[in-house]
Amino acid sequence: MVDVASAATPATADPIGNNEPTHRQRDGFFGILGKYGLFFLAIILLVVFSVAQPDSFATLDNYRSILDNQTIVVLLAFAAMVPLIVGRFDLSVAPVLSISHVLAVGLIVKQGWSPAAAIAATLVAAMLIGLVNGVLVVALKVDAFVATLGSSSVVGGIALAYSDGKTIFGDVPDSFTDLARGKLVGVPHPVILVVVVAIALALVLGFLPVGRRMYATGGNERAARLTGVATNRYVMGAFVTSALLAGLAGVVLGSRLGTASPSTGGSLLLPAFAGAFLGATTVHPGRFNVVGTIIAVYTLAIAVSGLQQLGAPVWFEPVFNGSALVLAVASSQWALRHRQQRAKAKEMATLDESLAAG
Repeated sequence: MVDVASAATPATADPIGNNEPTHRQRDGFFGILGKYGLFFLAIILLVVFSVAQPDSFATLDNYRSILDNQTIVVLLAFAAMVPLIVGRFDLSVAPVLSISHVLAVGLIVKQGWSPAAAIAATLVAAMLIGLVNGVLVVALKVDAFVATLGSSSVVGGIALAYSDGKTIFGDVPDSFTDLARGKLVGVPHPVILVVVVAIALALVLGFLPVGRRMYATGGNERAARLTGVATNRYVMGAFVTSALLAGLAGVVLGSRLGTASPSTGGSLLLPAFAGAFLGATTVHPGRFNVVGTIIAVYTLAIAVSGLQQLGAPVWFEPVFNGSALVLAVASSQWALRHRQQRAKAKEMATLDESLAAG
């Protein structure tokens, strides 16, 4: 896809001396609003809720809580985002988080493994699940939606079998719980982890050939294949990376709680996908991107936290998350169509200029 950015031009004076904004200026204004509107909305929500609830919302502890608590959702949203870039759904991200959460704690408590060994084994197991998903989709040509829906059920069953359907708790060493509860120069470890992961993903997707080829695969897989892109390899890699990120989120969750339940994680699927799709409407509208996903997750979190403190009922959060997902998918599809139309218009304008010059 072509990244089209509208630039503002100086105002043009009309015959009677009025300075009216040109079409390009207006387009630049709305272009900025379209790219960063969600970020502006997050700031507005912060201000509104802080004014409405100064004693509870407008506190440093509340801001820190929102920042820290959403790190797991951000990691899971990244996990959902990566396969979407190559045009595939991965519904197994939440079950992978759940089983990783159970394994990380279970291997320490039940098997007596060291935290390092337990974490390593958990992440390897998560990547194996991603590899199975990739094989189902790439080699066996099973639709990604069906393949990951089926693997979700299998993974959930394995988590139940390993835990006997019960919460796993016991003596968990501080070296494990400090991964999520500790701080570095006052910044929670999970926040630092999310920043590192976000930077790595942004560099890969935005500046390396692998990122361009992933976007090409998701944009038009057949055309990408004809230009020499090994699309199957990138689809497979996307599922493995997705599972790794979901496994990492599960480890952080296990470290934070110090216990593990196989039912934990299912409620995070909607916020994760809502964040990924809503993130595709900002920063780079029409394209799944890292910064947009982060902004989207925290915008939704600010809205939920603020409305709950204003007295929203207990059923509000799932209704809000479901509605946000539908709205996010619709908005991201509109942004994608708009992006394609602008790219086509720019290509036609370039062609007209070439013909006129010739």
